[in-house]
Amino acid sequence: MPPLGIHRAAFTLIELLIVVAIIGILAAIAVPNFLNAQLRAQIAKVKGDMRALGSAIETYRIDHNRYPYFDAYALPARYNSITYRLIPLTTPVAYIGSVDLQDPFLKTLPAEGYEDEMLRESYNYRSYEAINPELNIKAWVLNSMGPDRTTDRGLQTELWARGLVSPDTVVIYDSTNGLVSRGDMPYTGGETQYRSNF
Repeated sequence: MPPLGIHRAAFTLIELLIVVAIIGILAAIAVPNFLNAQLRAQIAKVKGDMRALGSAIETYRIDHNRYPYFDAYALPARYNSITYRLIPLTTPVAYIGSVDLQDPFLKTLPAEGYEDEMLRESYNYRSYEAINPELNIKAWVLNSMGPDRTTDRGLQTELWARGLVSPDTVVIYDSTNGLVSRGDMPYTGGETQYRSNF
């Protein structure tokens, strides 16, 4: 027992409840901001990767008068991974150090909405002059699955922008609809009629 006249400091139940409530409120504010920061970082990575790839693709075009489109193994047209289609950017001349860039939105979950069992981990690429030569479109598109992690036909963005496919065929990611918006994140170049929002 403490000497007379000296009181032992202690928290009351009310004070403890107030402290717990304050910690809960701070956690409720901090956790969503942390999760949003991760999503913003993934979106920034996609934009940076696509700008770097886009510069390499355009430099290749200057040297070869066509956009890169590797098809030596005759894989099906649906196999549009940059690790396959953009091999010419790394060999024999290195326009970019590596095309083994993973789509951050495919690292943890498989892509949804495809009709095959192909494993997808990287961005997709399409050269319209190689895929649709009859249309004479000298443009290309890079595509990320976007935060919804589903296929929204981003590889058809140029056709969509030119009115060659139905307006509801392609869904484009728009961060003004919230960070976890529906849609793919396409990035186009060449004589494109679609302007990426990056």
